[in-house]
Amino acid sequence: MAVAIRTTDFPEGVGTQRYDGLQAAMDIETNPPTGLIFHWAGEVDGKWTVTDVWESREAAERFRAERLFPAIRELSGMDPANGPQPTVTEYAVHNYVVP
Repeated sequence: MAVAIRTTDFPEGVGTQRYDGLQAAMDIETNPPTGLIFHWAGEVDGKWTVTDVWESREAAERFRAERLFPAIRELSGMDPANGPQPTVTEYAVHNYVVP
């Protein structure tokens, strides 16, 4: 089942510059992760927000473990599994359309 995952309330300093650097390091635009249906990021009500739609929770978790967290560690020298955590909300997706 597809899931939407919204991430917000990031630690201090996370915004456009860090996001752009992380995206460039992971090369998401030319090498998208398996299972990613849709991705967007930007500021919502003054908070940096990322929302993804995935084919499954497992696809999202695999991306996080295999690409996202290693890239964060490489760029920042910090372990993203420790320290302040963003707020992550998961929603079941009943339907989506890819034009």
